[in-house]
Amino acid sequence: MARLVTSAFASLLTLAATGLVLAACSQPPAGQQPAAERAETAQTQVAPAVTITLTPVAAGPGSFETVRVALRLEGVSIAAGEALLGLPLVTGNVDTVATVLSGLTARDEDGVLSLEARDAAPAMEDGYGDDAQAREWVTNRATRGTIEVEYSVPAEATLPPRGPAPPYSFLQDGGGVSAAGHVFLLMPPGDTQYRTTIDWDLSEATPDSRAVSSLGEGRVEAGDAMTANTIRSGFYMAGDIETWPEDVPSGGFFGAVQGTPPFDAAELLSWSGDLYEQYAEFFGQEDIPPYGVFLRHNPVNAGGGVGLHRSFVTTFDEDSTPEGLKSTLAHEMFHTFQPRLDEPGGLASSWFTEGLAVFYQSRLPLRFGQVAPEDFLEDLNSHAARYYTSAMAEAPNSEIPARFWADTRIRTLPYDRGMLYFVTVDHAVRTASEGQRSLDDLMLEMLRRQQSGETLTPNDWEEVLRAELGESAVEDFRYFIDGAKPVPASDAFGPCFTRTTETLRRYELGFDPAVLAEPVRIVRGLDPDSNAARAGVQDGDEIVRPVPQDSIQGQQDAELTLLLRRNGEEFSVTYLPRGETVEAYQWDRVESVPASACGL
Repeated sequence: MARLVTSAFASLLTLAATGLVLAACSQPPAGQQPAAERAETAQTQVAPAVTITLTPVAAGPGSFETVRVALRLEGVSIAAGEALLGLPLVTGNVDTVATVLSGLTARDEDGVLSLEARDAAPAMEDGYGDDAQAREWVTNRATRGTIEVEYSVPAEATLPPRGPAPPYSFLQDGGGVSAAGHVFLLMPPGDTQYRTTIDWDLSEATPDSRAVSSLGEGRVEAGDAMTANTIRSGFYMAGDIETWPEDVPSGGFFGAVQGTPPFDAAELLSWSGDLYEQYAEFFGQEDIPPYGVFLRHNPVNAGGGVGLHRSFVTTFDEDSTPEGLKSTLAHEMFHTFQPRLDEPGGLASSWFTEGLAVFYQSRLPLRFGQVAPEDFLEDLNSHAARYYTSAMAEAPNSEIPARFWADTRIRTLPYDRGMLYFVTVDHAVRTASEGQRSLDDLMLEMLRRQQSGETLTPNDWEEVLRAELGESAVEDFRYFIDGAKPVPASDAFGPCFTRTTETLRRYELGFDPAVLAEPVRIVRGLDPDSNAARAGVQDGDEIVRPVPQDSIQGQQDAELTLLLRRNGEEFSVTYLPRGETVEAYQWDRVESVPASACGL
């Protein structure tokens, strides 16, 4: 659910290069400079570099024991008493390896560097993203020259889960090992741009092992300079893994699979690759940027995933189907191309990022002929049912950042309410222009502004709305941000679909939902009239395993199973997490309209 911007790197590099040219012009010709000055001038013209070498160490056939990490930092200088390395303690509700890594050593051209660990709440400029606390390792003296760092992490470096979270953590199964860089890559604090190389040493891995990162297979040099946070935003997978295509290309789409899904993974990845090419054409990209999809097992919340730097990670279990994952992949690949609001960052602007992605995740595949109208309708009605039955449907956008992980009903608002809002805008634009324009034009205008170097804010969206639809559209947008419920017109999805209402039941967990996002999940706030109480749940019960909720909110008949611990004994309770009935908007297929007329 946390998704990253990659489009700004080209402009950053351009600015950096311009600065280097100016610096060079201010110097006398190289032959007239003293040798020391010539060396110093040359050094200022070369960006710092990092080479990361990962060595998966096998424990036996089909399994791994540890992953050794080696960093080679060039052009980096750290003063005495300053942090040489850092890593958030928790990222995206997932514990990192900061407290369980071992064998950490560092040295430079003068020998061994002594490191002292400290925990602190860093500033945003330290490069840790939105995470509240980090562990840093402080050097005892100033560094000189190339710095080499080594440490090891367990291949099962996963602390007790905290609840809903992206698939960042280490997973060692299916003959492979994988993790997001978020949880294990130590880097110097700050937003320094590095020339980056990812390398692998498979000499101690299982036979016939392969290794793939978000940048591609094996040793890869990044085409763009990367910050520490961007490097961490990559995914890393090695072992007995499958790829599609078999030979991973240096550009464009590729996929990697750890384990054995209960479906044809190659067929799913082929579909995704075709859609990725369609996206590139839709957004006018002649040179298709690299993009990787990683699949791995998840017994708790399969089907979910997370967007990373030029890549996406999704998960499967024994019941997963390719149809269920296509929507997820369409959503996440769209993030690679779309515009994003720069300020406010993060979850405060997720209505824009996630709302657009949900709007287009089934609409574009329908337009491209890659899904049937019935698939589009199923996706639409799932989101509509989840939203229009939610007791939090009109919570203001300002509540989303603080309560995102604590309440699934809040967590899904940017997706569902954002999508329905954009449907109302699209319909208004189509109506006002008599079908000559659509939301596509507004979205692409926002992208044009971002690509020209502008910092996008809600003010930009208001300017685009005002130019297209007038001041009333801006007022409607502000009502939406304050929590107003968007209700698309009956024909907002075109002639193939018509709005109706159904009597549906609200999602009701039955106890305080914040419990499920805590490291130790102890039931509190139990509603004695809820289905959870009727099934036997009690205040004080410990919920042993994390509980997925996001998808079942849109499924009226989906049951929830809790593994509970009470008085030292474990047992399961299954119930339907539903409460009162309400009228909710849904859409029906107009059978008289042919499928060929459905692709708005």
